[in-house]
Parts: sequence; C-alpha cells; structure tokens
Amino acid sequence: MMETDLRDYLRGIPAITDLVSQRVYGMVREQGLKTQLPAVRIQRIHTNFYPTFCGTTELVDADLQVDSYGIDGDSAWALAKALKATLRDFSGNMEATSVDKVFLNNEFPLTDPDPGIIRVTQLYTFWYREE
Repeated sequence: MMETDLRDYLRGIPAITDLVSQRVYGMVREQGLKTQLPAVRIQRIHTNFYPTFCGTTELVDADLQVDSYGIDGDSAWALAKALKATLRDFSGNMEATSVDKVFLNNEFPLTDPDPGIIRVTQLYTFWYREE
C-alpha cells in the first residue's frame, strides 16, 4: 500500500529521522503529546484509476496529504522543508511501490486542534504502479 511504503521509506531518510526519529504516522497521530514532536502524518485524499477498453491500467495517481507537526512554526517548517527536498520530483522505488513521479501541489500552514501545535500541510500527487 502506497501510504505504508511512503511511511517506511521516510523512516529510512536521515534528513527526516534526524528531525522526527521514527514519528512518521499513518492516519492517526497521538494527540496531546507535545514531547512527541516534531512528527509526520500521512493521509490519502483520493485515488484515480484509469480504465481502458483493454482493462484498467496499473498506473494510478493518488493525492496524499503529508502533515508536518511542530511545537512552533520553525520546527514545523523545517520538517516540511526536509519532506519537500525528499519527495518533490521523486521517481524510483519506495519499499515495494514503484513510483513514476511525485508532484508537490500545495503547501500551507495550519493551527492544529491540539492547542499550541503548528502544522504545515503539503499535498502531493503520487503516480505509481499498483499491481
């Protein structure tokens, strides 16, 4: 699954792990633990499949939201910058997933519902092969 492979891939990138250790999560990030920051959360927004008269192609595009959490704006933006350097225009293998290309579509800061937490949201489109 793309999200799991992305999570495991990011956990192996020193520029990311130097900032978050292994705190790269799927859908749910532990709430209320400011000592567990900075952290990354990955969530799939939607997926497009491409049917043809010969059958559905293996090529898929999926939009993934990648959130960088920090106790302040500087730490959240530093993590977002490291993610951008790692993911933007990426092509190759992420664990078991063959990724054709990654595009960064949008990036913006948010205040998190957890008081005092800053979040930078990045929206990426992943083109990859699903078998």
